[in-house]
Amino acid sequence: MWQLILWQVAAAAPSFKLGPETGYALARCLDGSPGRYYLSPGSGDGALKFLIFHEGGGFCDSDDSCRQRAATSLGSTASDAEEKDLEILDNLKFSRNAGENPMHNWNHVYVRYCDGAYYSGSREEPKNVSGLPLYFRGRYITMALFADLQNRGMSNATDVVLSGCSAGAIHIFAHLDAMKEMAPRSAKVVGLPDSGFYMDKQIFTPLKRYVVTEQQATALLNQDCVKQYDGAEEKCLVGNVVAAYLQTPTFALQSRYDDDQHQCEMDEACRNSNECIQEYAANMTKAMQTYLTYPHGYFLDSCSRHCSFNERPVDPQSGLSQLEAFGAWYAGSNATYTQEPHFPCPQCCHGTGTFSAQISFTTTSQPSSSTLISLVYAFNMAHQGVLI
Repeated sequence: MWQLILWQVAAAAPSFKLGPETGYALARCLDGSPGRYYLSPGSGDGALKFLIFHEGGGFCDSDDSCRQRAATSLGSTASDAEEKDLEILDNLKFSRNAGENPMHNWNHVYVRYCDGAYYSGSREEPKNVSGLPLYFRGRYITMALFADLQNRGMSNATDVVLSGCSAGAIHIFAHLDAMKEMAPRSAKVVGLPDSGFYMDKQIFTPLKRYVVTEQQATALLNQDCVKQYDGAEEKCLVGNVVAAYLQTPTFALQSRYDDDQHQCEMDEACRNSNECIQEYAANMTKAMQTYLTYPHGYFLDSCSRHCSFNERPVDPQSGLSQLEAFGAWYAGSNATYTQEPHFPCPQCCHGTGTFSAQISFTTTSQPSSSTLISLVYAFNMAHQGVLI
């Protein structure tokens, strides 16, 4: 048994191409190379459960930036390895350790990001930029991904968790309802975006206009949001805008002091002002409280981070990690976990030090026995009038 567990941890996941050569004629990265994903098979009672994680990496907002991007790994899979150790890519969500990951024995899927438009570019004809054809085909990669996974066991899936980091998380917020329609009807489908709840800021949101116009990336957008923002569909690529329209249950992992958001959505004066940073954090907290209510949930920490590759924020009162909180919510409850905001907060990243947290937890169905203690604790806290 010890040898089997060791092999599971060390085994590399093979990759599968999504392009013309594998039957998906329109699925191409910016440079024309095929889309690609890596699959590490599940086992035991996780054999019919899928965690599909989407790689992050910003976006391109002009012909020139897309041309430059096409020559990198964020616009091409031409130099990709045939297999990868997924735990190295994300040692939290792809952990095979049952003690830290409720999805430890699920099928783990890592999707490469190579279209520069949140996996949603939908322009059939390539665009010639300075003699180089650029393919805006992320939507077709997304469609091919679901079709290909159906042929690799997902057609009988009971559970599908759609996750991603940064741009991959924005993809989840913006396109989750559309992707749910691509998943097996019999499966329970939820979203698990990490570090994708950006705010609607004039300094950043307008840059996404190129994505919805030149890349024609509107087909996967939340259609209720699109109707509301006709002519400004780029707003539906912003977490705190589209969250109001989400129908598919979502559990968001987010830092109120997100490193990338500080760079993208704050000018230099704000980044150098604790007061301005705290105001941004307060506005984010209010937005998540407003839009991510039942059936959604979230874990909002005070760690200075972007994504959760190595940092392990832990709620100091319940002792739950991000994924343990997700597991409790997934078992049938609506939950929010927050660390009290103060900046900077290095001890928040690993659940050490002395600081308080605020918890609200509302039970909506009978939880599994494995999460009962945590649920009872948090439920009692909520009824003692703890506000978030």
